[in-house]
Amino acid sequence: MSNVKDMNEEHRLLSERLHALNPAELHAFDLQLTLMRTAFESYKRETVFKPCPSFLIGLDDDQMRNVFRLPPVTTFISIFDQLSDLQVLLLNWLLTRDTFKLNMVSVESVLSLVKHQLSVPSPNFAFEINYNQIRNERFNDLSENGHYKTFYAYHGTRLDNLHSILHIGFLGHMNKLSLFGSGTYFSVEPSVSLHYSPFATVWPNSLLGKRLSCLLLCEVIDHPDHVKCAIENGTSTNQERRIVSDTQAGAVPEKYVVVTSNELVRVKYILIYSEPNELMQLNQMTRSRLRTFLSNNRYNLCLLFYFILLLLIGFFNSNLFKFYWRLFKKRSNHLLFGSWHLAQ
Repeated sequence: MSNVKDMNEEHRLLSERLHALNPAELHAFDLQLTLMRTAFESYKRETVFKPCPSFLIGLDDDQMRNVFRLPPVTTFISIFDQLSDLQVLLLNWLLTRDTFKLNMVSVESVLSLVKHQLSVPSPNFAFEINYNQIRNERFNDLSENGHYKTFYAYHGTRLDNLHSILHIGFLGHMNKLSLFGSGTYFSVEPSVSLHYSPFATVWPNSLLGKRLSCLLLCEVIDHPDHVKCAIENGTSTNQERRIVSDTQAGAVPEKYVVVTSNELVRVKYILIYSEPNELMQLNQMTRSRLRTFLSNNRYNLCLLFYFILLLLIGFFNSNLFKFYWRLFKKRSNHLLFGSWHLAQ
């Protein structure tokens, strides 16, 4: 009996939360769901599908696929009664994660945070990550409350890694790329990091598109012992900042940053590059065809509008219209004033 009551409460809470989401929050919710589903479908599932909610542990692949078989998030309210208990639990789990919140922000505001010299294609979406108080305080403690400065750097990665990175953080020891030493690799140029962010096919009902690529803008605590990068002047002391102890190819190149301690970096913004899905393509195609039609037939449409305007002017000046207009006013006056006299 208690389980029934618990599920009724889960349904009620999910309904309230879904009704409270605005369009920007729906896109952020869609991104979280997309990242989790992509991690589940990854060949590296045992590594990247973490954290996994306890109610999904032990389910076989078919059961898991049924849980993730969902319509677009914009329809969740209308098909709410059709959601299974496990789907309700999953959506509530995503909406109540208190370690961080995603907020949709403008792409331009994010790209302006780092001055880059090389051109970069503009992303389709940008999301800011707001961490809870505990994670913020831990990050501030690592910077010794401002003793070490922070800076922004880009990180490219496969989309299926992002669910784990957001919840757990970077795992530098698992990186395959270690040419300039062990650690997590970043760049101050987004075009450099984009090479490590291949497009991945996501579930077809995502609001973001059918194929996505992610570029992360991260906040790095500039601790000289653990953050290796080229700096502006070339003194011997500064050259030491470019050497990781187990490097195989010498100093860290310009534009690159190698961080050897996972705790000194956190994702602050997610930039999403999108290839539109069929629904988005249909809407874009319809708008494109409409713009093309209006552009190619501008003169004819102006003539049509002018012709319709002349017809309306002629109609309003015709005896037929004047006859019916006088008849309408006469009947209206009779109804209004006749009722008023009866009331008196």
